[in-house]
Amino acid sequence: MARPPVSAPILVTGGGGWIGGRVVVALRDAGHEVRALVHRADVEGASERARGDLRDPASLRLAARGARAVVHCAAALDPVESEAEADAINHRGTVALADAAEAAGCATFVFVSSQAAIGWASDAGLVREDAPCAPSTAYGRSKRAAEEALLARRGAMRIVLLRPPTVYGPGERRNFLALARPASTGLFPVPGRGDNRMSFCHLDNLVDAIRFALEREAPRGVLHVADAHPVTLRETTDAIARAAGRVPIPLPFPMPVARVTARAFEAALRRPPLSRARLHTLTSDCALDVSALRRLGFRWPVGFEEGVRETVASFRAEGVL
Repeated sequence: MARPPVSAPILVTGGGGWIGGRVVVALRDAGHEVRALVHRADVEGASERARGDLRDPASLRLAARGARAVVHCAAALDPVESEAEADAINHRGTVALADAAEAAGCATFVFVSSQAAIGWASDAGLVREDAPCAPSTAYGRSKRAAEEALLARRGAMRIVLLRPPTVYGPGERRNFLALARPASTGLFPVPGRGDNRMSFCHLDNLVDAIRFALEREAPRGVLHVADAHPVTLRETTDAIARAAGRVPIPLPFPMPVARVTARAFEAALRRPPLSRARLHTLTSDCALDVSALRRLGFRWPVGFEEGVRETVASFRAEGVL
């Protein structure tokens, strides 16, 4: 099939969400025609809209018709209701969308995956794109299954898989806000030594990486997308406290005590503020190696300290912190 012309639209899924909505606006502002796949929420800023559902392959074929590229941001987010739901949307829905894009003659398919597809080994250190994957959640397993299916394709369509860690920035309402609420007091009890490395990704860095993958013909395959440098857990909580105008005060929280506390919270509360799984994620020395993205010439628009200040200021202005 002939490729659609360069003036053809880019199909973006998840445009009604926080990340996908910013992608739609960024691509529009960069001069691209954008067609948004609309499922539940409407999408602002798109020049075209196509009604569709990742569980309905026929609707995806209609949505992809005439598009020159696809940016796939839509997902059932963690925590998902069940393994089956995660697989149906994040894995099988992604495969169906890639099938539709290839049938439409799309040149590029950019899939926003997740660090959860790798898992969090406690002593992994800096993790490269070719590291073994051992996802530990239904969400992570569904993302990894989608990655494997996309990497196995041998068609002409260029497929780029971007793996971000926790994404933060103004408007975020999930993992980073949950960390910022206790850390902004300056009295966050950091479990263990707090010197374990982790990665975060400011929303603007992720959006620029998506544009980079579309416009700069980045190689096929997996790319890790995170802030330019990893940070330790203690550096993270201290940065949040300073952004909130607090002086960080170290509080001892030895790991044996943290584990007992997490178990007690799990036994007593339906939504514990600290679970054993969350404790493992917080204390694992597991950060994303972004050297491959750096070698390709990518430049990060936002640094970590600047991004934290902006994010905390927005949380306070919006009354959620």
